[in-house]
Amino acid sequence: MCIKWGNTMSDLFNVTNGVRQGGILSPYLFNVYLDDLSTELNSIRVGCIMGEMIINHILYADDLVLISPSTRGLDTLIKCCEKYGIEHNIIFNVNKCAVMHFKSDSIAKFKVPDFILNGETIELVTEFKYLGHILTSNMKDDKDIERQRRKLFIQGNTLIRKFYMCTFEVKIELFRSYCSAMYTPHLWTKYSVTAIRKLYTAYHNSLKILIGVSKREETSPLCVSLNVKLYILVVNLYGPMYILFMY
Repeated sequence: MCIKWGNTMSDLFNVTNGVRQGGILSPYLFNVYLDDLSTELNSIRVGCIMGEMIINHILYADDLVLISPSTRGLDTLIKCCEKYGIEHNIIFNVNKCAVMHFKSDSIAKFKVPDFILNGETIELVTEFKYLGHILTSNMKDDKDIERQRRKLFIQGNTLIRKFYMCTFEVKIELFRSYCSAMYTPHLWTKYSVTAIRKLYTAYHNSLKILIGVSKREETSPLCVSLNVKLYILVVNLYGPMYILFMY
């Protein structure tokens, strides 16, 4: 490896140490490392139109998402990444890649062609966890709501088991800190009433068991009196069809 500054090149040297994952320098060096790839993808001008912008990829930490409204466009983006990998000695792990076709129930069944990366076929999936959020091809959020419900039960049971001897005030503060904050609820736009009711029931029951009141106790007055969040979520939005590629 060598370092280039303007037209000047350093002597060649061996790389013997890397940067730890989660290290202070890691995100900065990663952004520098893939900045040229981001520039090349932007220059293709293939992707989803959002306002006056064309968006065809999202970079976050070591996750790259390619977005296209067509299979041909997605194939072009994949080939760009493949070419960049060859030129910069980057090996994309096909086993950690997936293709997802987002569609609403009203759209007729569509045959998604195979996408090839480094000579291997990328798996076509109907469900994928991206940054902790579960995405599904039918754009419904029930599975992610179920993920949050299970997590809430685990957090609630942990508080009940480990802090049962704490004072009432401490229990309420712990519940506010560990159970009231939910991950990605603002992204839930298409879900069943059953899924959301199960989540609310888990939230309310965890609170009631923690403070030692009956599950039959009315929830709204209880939450108001304890100054604990009472979640109400009534949004319903149907998104567009597009294809998402992740690795």
